[in-house]
Amino acid sequence: MFKAWRVVVGCLAVMVLSVLNPHHAIGDGLTATGEGWGHGVGFSQYGARAMADAGDSAHEILSHYFPGTTLRQIDTLSVGSQFVGTEAPMWVGLLQNQPEITFQIEEGAADLCFDLVGDCSVTAVKGEKWKFGPDGFGQCAFARQAGQSGYVLFAPSGDCSASVSPTSTETTIRIPLKGRSYRHGTLRFRESPTSGRLHLSVQLGVEDYLRGIQEMPEFWPGAALEAQAIVSRSIAVFRLLEHGPATTFDSQRVSLCACHVLDHDSEQTYGGYTAELGHSYWLGRVGATSGKVLTMGNQVVWARFTSSTGGRTEANDAAGGEFLPYLVSVDDSASASTPADNPYSSWVHAGGQAELGAKFGFMWLTDATVESRHASGTAQTVLLTGIISGRPATVTTTGNAVRDALRLHSSYFDIHVAPRFTDVDSSHPFAGEILGLSELGITTGCTQTSFCPSENVTREQMAAFLVRAFNLTVQDSGDPFIDDSGSIFESEIETLYHHGITSGCTQTSFCPLENVNREQMAAFLVRALTIL
Repeated sequence: MFKAWRVVVGCLAVMVLSVLNPHHAIGDGLTATGEGWGHGVGFSQYGARAMADAGDSAHEILSHYFPGTTLRQIDTLSVGSQFVGTEAPMWVGLLQNQPEITFQIEEGAADLCFDLVGDCSVTAVKGEKWKFGPDGFGQCAFARQAGQSGYVLFAPSGDCSASVSPTSTETTIRIPLKGRSYRHGTLRFRESPTSGRLHLSVQLGVEDYLRGIQEMPEFWPGAALEAQAIVSRSIAVFRLLEHGPATTFDSQRVSLCACHVLDHDSEQTYGGYTAELGHSYWLGRVGATSGKVLTMGNQVVWARFTSSTGGRTEANDAAGGEFLPYLVSVDDSASASTPADNPYSSWVHAGGQAELGAKFGFMWLTDATVESRHASGTAQTVLLTGIISGRPATVTTTGNAVRDALRLHSSYFDIHVAPRFTDVDSSHPFAGEILGLSELGITTGCTQTSFCPSENVTREQMAAFLVRAFNLTVQDSGDPFIDDSGSIFESEIETLYHHGITSGCTQTSFCPLENVNREQMAAFLVRALTIL
């Protein structure tokens, strides 16, 4: 009778594979446990907090996380010092690829300029709301809000290289889409050569930029804040040197943001003047470290930072970058210590089996295992097991790829996938078909955790399979059978009768507990298919 079940599964599998998205995957049973938050490379913020609490200075903290580096003043560097300086014009990307950009003058006034023609004939004053964008004639224009009637264009229109230049140090400009206000620097509009839409950057000096950085709580120890200020300044100067003056931005950088550094979690979060208000202690730590950057040799280093790790920082090359002697794996056990008070010292992520499976082409994902780890403890390779195109398959991928697919806090993780049925693993010859039937709700198994693949199928079970597989409207009255009363599948049996799929084993009996043979299976399927 096992052959009969093979026919059942095989025939229903045709329907399963025809209706399922080829990248569909079972969504339950995945659990990832891990530590830390972020890419794990470089300066650990929670580790720095604990080290500062233990009495370490900013210099000692930075020497630990960036071995071999030294602190220098920007103006002592023999290479690039004239360009960088503390007041070097740095462009911070605030918004990218916008159809138009609205701004409001909160304090003072600002000149509205078309940069390429040097036209600054319009001045915006306190209380006015403006927008900048296409004028409908192939150019860009500033427009002022006029009551409830909309906006009024101001001529002349110019190209889309424009600026909003404060007329005093008190001028404050709000960008509603950012939910922030900006006091330092000049707002710059540039058109992306690829999207044709607008980028918005603010041009300001490095120290003014540092004032608005939002990367560490102000109530943390002063040494940790000073270390963060030096790290953030080093990143800013590194980007300045990397991308050069705004006038020489390459096409890729102009297309991305027309900026040196993005206001984004992937680079640094810049809160503008809004972030400065009420944060005098942070401003004091910025002032106390004025002009200081991390260097190796005569070069400013790429001072990467992360929230925390699983006990050791990650080497830059292990994270997918190039080898850098100052970005190697070092001890970060402090980030999980009591003084760190780190809410991400351990975490649990439940769910996402569907997303992970779909990412790598699995119809059904049955297992995931961390195969190897980097010296830091991060997952290096992960073995995924499951069903691809109806057949058992394995895929080896990176820990970072799994982290991104599941949106995990870090790559410091273990992962486990609970099997849908404990008696059907991916090597079973009909694993794909069985898991497919489960995913479609055609079978729930013989128990909550078992499928009983070698057991026979009774006629009443077959009735349930067919009703669910063909999504038949359930009938619960009017069948002629006297032997199905009390069956848990009585409604399904009656449904098959009403649709003409069964006439019973006799005129008055269905024989619900008898096994289905191959010829009966053929009759059931042919009749069911004729009503589709």
